[in-house]
Amino acid sequence: MELSFPVIRNGIRQSCTVLLTGWDILNIEYLSVKYSNDYRHSERMLSPARLVELYRNYEDESQSSLIRSRDDSNGVFRIVLGMTAEQFQYQNLIWIFERFSRNYYILVAAKSMEHRNGIDVDSITNEVFGLSAKDYTAVLVVLMWLCMQDPEPLSAPEELFKRKDDQLFTKENVARLVKYYSCDYKTLRSSSLGKQLLYSKPFIKTQRNAYYLSSLFSLAMTIGNGLYWVVRDYYRIQGTQKFVNAFGLLFEDYIVDIANKYCQQSEWQPLPKEKGKGADFLFSFADVQIVVEAKSALLQLDGKQQEPNDTSIKKFFNNTVQEAYEQLLSSCSRLFSDTQETVVRVILLYDEFSNTAIIEESMRDLFYSDPQCFVMTIRELEILLYLHKNDPQKSESIVHQMISTKKLESGRINFGAILDDHQVFDNEHLKGEMDYFSILLEQYKG
Repeated sequence: MELSFPVIRNGIRQSCTVLLTGWDILNIEYLSVKYSNDYRHSERMLSPARLVELYRNYEDESQSSLIRSRDDSNGVFRIVLGMTAEQFQYQNLIWIFERFSRNYYILVAAKSMEHRNGIDVDSITNEVFGLSAKDYTAVLVVLMWLCMQDPEPLSAPEELFKRKDDQLFTKENVARLVKYYSCDYKTLRSSSLGKQLLYSKPFIKTQRNAYYLSSLFSLAMTIGNGLYWVVRDYYRIQGTQKFVNAFGLLFEDYIVDIANKYCQQSEWQPLPKEKGKGADFLFSFADVQIVVEAKSALLQLDGKQQEPNDTSIKKFFNNTVQEAYEQLLSSCSRLFSDTQETVVRVILLYDEFSNTAIIEESMRDLFYSDPQCFVMTIRELEILLYLHKNDPQKSESIVHQMISTKKLESGRINFGAILDDHQVFDNEHLKGEMDYFSILLEQYKG
């Protein structure tokens, strides 16, 4: 949004306009907490617009020095990747609720998944909140509604949201979630994540023991990611990798699930596990062999910000993208001795990036030497498989464009750009019976 404040230039009163973005809010709050407290009285009050203008100057200086420190194009694209990974969450809010539905399906609703018994989500949410997974998400949505009325949700009277004899929407349950998702000044000041902590702990507990929401955006993102992180953090606190390992298997189960839903049995197969690591799946569409390696690892939170941690991004590239590519090459050499086969290699990420071309540009040596290799998000695979069943002509055209991609001086086309060329923007897979967020809202709309 644009904010204006009066200035005097050459004796003439004028208006100065500055831009406030959604992702600025958390950093302004973080800096305010870090360098002040509840009890200090400022010598002069600044208007919000003037405060944003001062912050804009501060951010411009810090980002300019960050970009100057990168002397190669890959490094610049890594910075852009981190910046856009944060920014596009604000610009594609529908993806947040798609993420909720996908996480809810994988972790709760899909009871028949092969590796479902590895993680008991209801037991964990009951232990942490005293609520089932379904009830936890319902109270979280009510908390979101309360915060849309007032940034201090615990100040709301219980009768505003509690019906007679209702044991779910109580002030006690709301307070339990607020306190779980809060950080105090000391924690925020000392956290290595800095303002990124407010994405996982969106409520700030002041020195006067009041709980204020930092941003409606960060609370919406907590709804999208909350169930996943409650379970992941539960095991992290125990010092075990159980969830990380189990979710990798559940991710593969999910791919099997959507492949069975949209493909003929003859069109796909899970690849046998090799002694050495290999790829996970093989799809055969329109005489094209698509080899897929699925990775459930996420880019660390400190890599998704306006001053991204370059070490975290490099770690993600090396341990996820590079490793996946080597697994694809291993499987392709084993599966296709006939060089006449038309093969596409896909690195499939559970993490979401609005533009995977930035990942490919960050590893130019790899992707420019192999134009038939693509980075694809799970959202994009959902779209492709849905189209394969419901619009086969368009699906075939998309696949053929993938294999016609050539090495170009101006760059290489990524899968998201191919979808854009075909005017495909919506994810029909997560609508209807798979839209668990809308189903939840309908159930509790009263």
